[in-house]
Amino acid sequence: MKKFPLVILAILVLMVLISGLSDCGRHPGSGIHGEPYLGQPEYMNKELYKEMPSAVSEEHMKPDAEKQFLEDNIQKSDDIILRLEESLERLANEGNDVRYLEKMVADYSSLVSEAAYYLEKADSSDSVVEEQKYVALSKEKMVLSDILLKKIFVNMHNYMPGPVKITKTDILDANGSGVIILSGDLEVNLSMSSGKFSVVDFEGDMSIDTGGLTSPKIAKESVIATSATEDPHPMLSYVDVQGNLSMSGSGMTIAVMGENTTLHVTGFGEVQLYGDGNYYLNSSSAVKEGVWLSPIFDTV
Repeated sequence: MKKFPLVILAILVLMVLISGLSDCGRHPGSGIHGEPYLGQPEYMNKELYKEMPSAVSEEHMKPDAEKQFLEDNIQKSDDIILRLEESLERLANEGNDVRYLEKMVADYSSLVSEAAYYLEKADSSDSVVEEQKYVALSKEKMVLSDILLKKIFVNMHNYMPGPVKITKTDILDANGSGVIILSGDLEVNLSMSSGKFSVVDFEGDMSIDTGGLTSPKIAKESVIATSATEDPHPMLSYVDVQGNLSMSGSGMTIAVMGENTTLHVTGFGEVQLYGDGNYYLNSSSAVKEGVWLSPIFDTV
């Protein structure tokens, strides 16, 4: 089984916890490169475009929809900033040194503010050429903010506890409400009263049976790239999920956010459980019981 970069889990957690699965392709992957970010910090450099994975939308943004697209994502980013600040305050109160993260979040907030400023300038422009110029600048700031947000979340992932590891002889059963992240060569049976999930197929042999779901709705079919040199991998995202489903594959990463969720997993890999619930890991020698972990981000 291929060992996936931990950053993939971090980005999928981010999609589920904050942005919402239906918005996983927030910005077109091509980006715009124009005016440089004045005073940009050392971690905001073009190498991040290569090293950070990105969700690549299959749709091309129409010009007449781009301003609304930017406005929607600026509003979502404002909500993300509040959640990040609350999370950093909690981590600091627990005795963690978060000064570096606080600087990154401040820089992220500045980029979003600049994007909002340029969008306001576009709305008040006297010509089409001037409007297009400010829309392009606003979009560039949002592209840069996405790159920085990924970097922030990778750093925040260091404060998260380690996953539950599953071997070929183990069976994991869990029930609760919150966020579940799974990765590996797995067979997964899942049910929930309501929720959403996203799954990435790294090996090309993934199978999903949604026959037990009530009106399953695919929110997005896209791809995710782990590096500039590697081919992208298919990603499916479902919303408004109710009922039962099963998934299997030799290389999957799955992110779930659901209410009243039950989970049964066999295979080889890792599982992270954030929220309110319990799990039971049944191995050949013993049964380990545990509780779901408190997430850094609020899941409601």
